[in-house]
Amino acid sequence: MGHTTASITSPKFPASPADKKVMGSTKVGTDAHCRRVAAWCRELAIAAGLSESDRNLIEQAALSHHLPEILLNERGRSRLLADLRLEEGVGELIGDEVRELLKAFRGEAAASGRLVKLAALIEISDDFDQYFEAEPLLDTLESPVSTSVDAMMSYLQVTSRADVARVIDRLPVFPRAAREVVRCASDAGSDVRELERAAKLDQVLAGLLIQTANSAYYSPYRPIVAIPHAISYVGLDTARKVLLAAALRSGFATARQHKLWNHALDVAQSVEHLAQHSTLDIDPGEAFLAGLVHDVGCLAFSMMPPNFLDRFQRLTSRGCPPFEVEICLAGVCHGEAGAETLRQWKFGESTIEAVRWHHRPERSTGSLASLLYLGEFCCDSDEDLPSVVRLRAALERAGISEQVLAETGRRESCLDSLRFAAAA
Repeated sequence: MGHTTASITSPKFPASPADKKVMGSTKVGTDAHCRRVAAWCRELAIAAGLSESDRNLIEQAALSHHLPEILLNERGRSRLLADLRLEEGVGELIGDEVRELLKAFRGEAAASGRLVKLAALIEISDDFDQYFEAEPLLDTLESPVSTSVDAMMSYLQVTSRADVARVIDRLPVFPRAAREVVRCASDAGSDVRELERAAKLDQVLAGLLIQTANSAYYSPYRPIVAIPHAISYVGLDTARKVLLAAALRSGFATARQHKLWNHALDVAQSVEHLAQHSTLDIDPGEAFLAGLVHDVGCLAFSMMPPNFLDRFQRLTSRGCPPFEVEICLAGVCHGEAGAETLRQWKFGESTIEAVRWHHRPERSTGSLASLLYLGEFCCDSDEDLPSVVRLRAALERAGISEQVLAETGRRESCLDSLRFAAAA
């Protein structure tokens, strides 16, 4: 299986600026793939109880598993290094035992039972990562899950969908006042009196609205102290957005969640801009709300047991995308967890579906999931593997041009006063 992200461009289909951004990602290419495979291999070795020396061996072999065979052959390597006028020491970076393990991985020589076992772990890890690289090309609703995914999960899964569902049940109940604010602020027909009534349901919401009206972005001549004045000063549309964001902000209260909230604000504003310039009939207000809650499932994963969090941290710190790691460790990603959370919070079905599939927009029947995927792209999210195939499909499904996508991104906003100053 090849590296699909970079393989779809050609002189006939030249790379666009968005394509180049994808292919320029540090997560794209053979080197990035090898680093991820090495991370998966090491975690498999830990789960299998292998010695530290075997862990290091399998990690080094995985880092080199796509090297040309000539570099693994003594005579061929020496001739190549001589032709390139390189020192022999360059070849010595690949130790004898690593070469033997790679030969076992490629089935080129008889090997001991120990090396066969280690080679099998490299094969599982390699297939597992390439499955996610190729997934945008697959009819994933019809195709069976790769056996490598099943094998990896059998080794590494530390929790289940049922466990994630129980954690979701323990999330704070969405307050009645916040639900009313979301209902009212999501209605483009709501007037000043309705927004004023919604803001007065909670002093914190009212305070954040007034704080926004008094922020440096607006710099009023005189301090604004009343809700009606704040609404009229910033305008109905902005007041709706501020109240929506304020109603949801309290759910990201801990220091670890501040970065997640700031990202949600960025994505919400990006998808609103995209919706306003889509050739399709997409409600910018609904897109903004979906952007605010698209990663709410991460709140559930932040409450998982230590064995999940420790393994998650080890894998993601070594370059494995969170989306891929979540599926491996829990059988479910934060998009699916977020959808179930929003269902309990009585959100609309279109928003729920968009959040569920925002990392796999090709599985959604609507265009909002594709819009969220593009919003993440604009905000340089690294939650999943970049994909030119998925990006182009999302642009088409959301009715967005390359030019609009290029013009969308982080900018100064009236909502900056709702950001957490020190994201963890």
